[in-house]
Amino acid sequence: MDKIRNVNILLVDDHHMILEGYKNVLSRLKQPGINLSIDISDHCEMAWNKISEKNYQIVFLDINFPVEENSKILSGEDLGARIKRDFPDIKVVILTVLEDAFRLQNILSSINPEGFLLKGETTSKELVKCLEKVMDSPPYYGPKISKLLESENTHRPFIDETDRIMLYQLSLGTKTKDLTEFVHLSLRAVEDRKKRLKEIFGVMGEGNKALLEKAKESGYI
Repeated sequence: MDKIRNVNILLVDDHHMILEGYKNVLSRLKQPGINLSIDISDHCEMAWNKISEKNYQIVFLDINFPVEENSKILSGEDLGARIKRDFPDIKVVILTVLEDAFRLQNILSSINPEGFLLKGETTSKELVKCLEKVMDSPPYYGPKISKLLESENTHRPFIDETDRIMLYQLSLGTKTKDLTEFVHLSLRAVEDRKKRLKEIFGVMGEGNKALLEKAKESGYI
């Protein structure tokens, strides 16, 4: 008798209808010897708790989530980076509506996911195909992601978790001098990072308005 292979999957998205749709589609996968167990989570903190308690092989992950008060995980990108750091055997598949090339490249750099799909171009058939590929011979990238990897955007500067925390706090109205309460940096280092962020986004001036507008436009806040 052939041995049954159990594959535990976690789907993370803040829209329940999307979660149920993904679950229904992926449940159609019928491979001899494969037993799928699919869980869902609608926010990052809950997902992290589930991942810490159960042995998942694959996590399908959205990027943008409403940020809850006192949450230490600001986005799916932060969650994905944590998974890769603490559970390197888990395969991560990104599913997002984001299409800004710089933002997508940053996700590729920070997570290095085994799968990457844009929701707008992904069919049910391709979602199942992605799962099949990721299970045994990753990576699997959708057409736009594959094209991005071949473009000059692969050489753009990298925005890390500390940068994202700074942008988020600035968007809440936190003063630059108070950012040291949220990141483990000196005020000088914070100011240098903010200057670098302005250079990355191509904005000038002392204020934060143009920087935050560009960050929002690119999907960072």
